[in-house]
Amino acid sequence: MKHALILLADGFEETEALTTHDILNRTHEIVPVLCSIKDSLQVVSSAKLKVEADILLKDVDKNAYDFLVLPGGKLGVQNLSHSADVGSLLEYFVYRKKAVYAICAAPGLLAQRGYLNDATYTCFPGFQTGKGLYTRKEVEDDGTWITARSMAYTIPFAEAIVKKELGQEAVDAIQPGIRGLK
Repeated sequence: MKHALILLADGFEETEALTTHDILNRTHEIVPVLCSIKDSLQVVSSAKLKVEADILLKDVDKNAYDFLVLPGGKLGVQNLSHSADVGSLLEYFVYRKKAVYAICAAPGLLAQRGYLNDATYTCFPGFQTGKGLYTRKEVEDDGTWITARSMAYTIPFAEAIVKKELGQEAVDAIQPGIRGLK
């Protein structure tokens, strides 16, 4: 069983966070955990949807998680970038070669910190920075990082994570349920 930590800050893009959570959960081999970076479990999305996280960042055992997911949303990513605790968590994951997957504006946070300097990545146009090779692809998997351009590509983003973590068979196994093929 693998465990995924999905970071939520006020202003997060709800489709990117919740659809990714849903698809990871459908594998029954990944336990996705919604994590509030605030002192409250309630986090407000970019569309003002109130979501209750499973855990507070201050209570997270970093060793218990196999990978990290960063949803976008301009304000959400700004709030992530202003958190010293998020910065420490990112550093912990990156330097221990634990995967970090990001979508929309969130890859910009990774690029800004220099983590994508040797990577090929995509993000919402205007959030690219640093020395990495920015593409406009819908989803980019450069072997280390999986990034996606925007909310419209959330399902392919989540499927790419499942493929990387569990293999193509796991992606194939969830297709009937998510595509209405049963």
